[in-house]
Amino acid sequence: MVLQILLACFLWSLSFQGVASCLQCDPRFLKWVLTLLKETLPGDLPNRDSLITRHIQALADLHSTFLRRNYERIIDVRGAFEIKLHIINQLKAIKQKQWKGVFLWQLSMYQLRFSLRKKIHQILEEFADLACSEDCTVIEGPILDCWTCLRITTQCFDGEVCGVEDKRLAEYNEIVLYVFLVCESVITTSIILVYMVCFKYRKRMLLKSLAY
Repeated sequence: MVLQILLACFLWSLSFQGVASCLQCDPRFLKWVLTLLKETLPGDLPNRDSLITRHIQALADLHSTFLRRNYERIIDVRGAFEIKLHIINQLKAIKQKQWKGVFLWQLSMYQLRFSLRKKIHQILEEFADLACSEDCTVIEGPILDCWTCLRITTQCFDGEVCGVEDKRLAEYNEIVLYVFLVCESVITTSIILVYMVCFKYRKRMLLKSLAY
């Protein structure tokens, strides 16, 4: 219990140092994960270091590989803390299991990444909803852009991050729609006029033929 409290405090302090929750933006946290994995895998395991490096890289690439929508690029301190805590809890659970071979361990790491992907997506989506709402002023602490690894001082967002189109693009789309409706109206009116003219002509010709 004490260890969990200390771990939570440690992760919370890391969250405030740059808000590096998108894993590729947080080399310090990845080094901490590296230490934990070295404690998990047996020292005599063949290619141990390269195996660990490969799985850490897979964790770091998780965001850029699967989370590419505009609203999935920003995160705050609380989201950073949740992501890190989720990873550490999963890694500690894997470490406590009895060692049954490298293949089962790699399966556990794959399951970790799968659950982490869903967790990150959920956290990013929740934060984007808050950052794009009228209650965005309740956001505390710095925000990280996961695509550029840069800190953002803005608390409230709009534009592409919130699914709002560029104004010029929106105006262009409105013009295209207006022209389409006008053309459709002209074509429809022309068809009706042609039909009326043809109908009247046929009716007049029919009356003439009956007169004879």
